[in-house]
Amino acid sequence: MKRHLNIPMAMIIVAGVLTISAQAQTSSAQKVIATIPFAFNVGETRLPAGKYTITVANPTSDRKILQIRSANGRSSAMTVTTSVVGNVADKTKLVFQRYGDRYFFAQTQMAGDPTSLAAVKSKAERAEQQTLARTSKKSVVVVIAE
Repeated sequence: MKRHLNIPMAMIIVAGVLTISAQAQTSSAQKVIATIPFAFNVGETRLPAGKYTITVANPTSDRKILQIRSANGRSSAMTVTTSVVGNVADKTKLVFQRYGDRYFFAQTQMAGDPTSLAAVKSKAERAEQQTLARTSKKSVVVVIAE
């Protein structure tokens, strides 16, 4: 009787280990490290200039969530993204929208991947966009990741 219980238990343990291993491989592939030379917003959160790690918190979901965390661990933010299919990127990059002197995280794209992850615009970004719509002081800034 014990033998009949041990075999299914061993199969469950092996399946669990394989699942964890597969998730670790998937999530490690979706990681970006970049030095951002200016303060910027992610959603409603303001982050200082510095070195950041950007990871996908839920790699198997259709609507991926990016976690942006400073190297020292003191600053972090999360944002919901949508997938945008475009041209294949030569290098991994982060894209920011600039309105006057404020920068907003817009998207990230991995090298060799035609799909980029675009952040959903926050209320703060939409308000800034409307304020500066008449002055045309909007620009796009790209930061190449390490």
